Amino acid sequence: MEEYYQRSSEAPLNQILYGPPGTGKTYNVVKYAVELIEGEKISEGEPYSAIRARYDQYAASGQIKFTTFHQSLSYEEFVEGIRPVVVDRYGNDTNTAHSDTTVIYRPYNGVFKMLCEKASKSPNMKFVAIIDEINRGNISRIFGELITLIKESKRGTSVILPYSQTEFSVPKNLYILGTMNTADRSIAMLDTALRRRFDFTEMMPQPSLLGDCDGVDLCELLTALNERI
Repeated sequence: MEEYYQRSSEAPLNQILYGPPGTGKTYNVVKYAVELIEGEKISEGEPYSAIRARYDQYAASGQIKFTTFHQSLSYEEFVEGIRPVVVDRYGNDTNTAHSDTTVIYRPYNGVFKMLCEKASKSPNMKFVAIIDEINRGNISRIFGELITLIKESKRGTSVILPYSQTEFSVPKNLYILGTMNTADRSIAMLDTALRRRFDFTEMMPQPSLLGDCDGVDLCELLTALNERI
C-alpha cells in the first residue's frame, strides 16, 4: 500500500478498502483521502486528530465529498435526475400554483456530478469522492455510464447524459475511495466490470496491536478466533 502514496500521481484513481467490521476502514479512508489531496504520505507518528482536522478542512472546502450507498439510492441522486418546477408564464420559478403557472421538469445534478464539475474547474487541485458501504447499493443502476467513465484509461472521455443532454466526463484529478464491509457481502458478489476498475485493499484484524488483559493473551485469542471463523 505504501508505494501508492509516494506521490499522488502514482495512487490508483479508484480504490476500495474492504474487510470485516472494526478493522480500520473508516480510519484509513480519512488518512488516504488526506494523502491523496496533499500528494504525500502521512508520517506514522502523526496523531489521528490532526489528520482528521485537515480532512474536515478539505471537506468544508469541497475537495472531499462523503456519501453512503444504500438500497434506495438511485442514479438520479448520484449523477443527475429531473424534478418538477412550478413556473409562471414568463418562465420564472414560483412557489404558488395558479391559472397562470405551469409545471416543467428540469434536470438537476447529483452529488457525484457536482464534484466532477468542481474538479474540472480546478485541474491543479485534487478531489476525493468517498463512497461508504459501496456494496450496499445497486451499483450498476447507481453508476450508469460511470462504469465506463471512471476507468483510468477513459478519464476525460465525454458522454451525453440522458436527462440534461449535456456532455459529461470524470476528470483525472478526482479520486474515488470506497469502503466495503465483507460481513454484508463478498467481493465476488460485485459486478465483474466494477471489480476491474477498482484496486482492492484488504483491511484485516491486527492481533499484534492488542496486549494482555487480566492475564489473557488477547493477541493469541483473536488469532485463534479468526482461524476458527
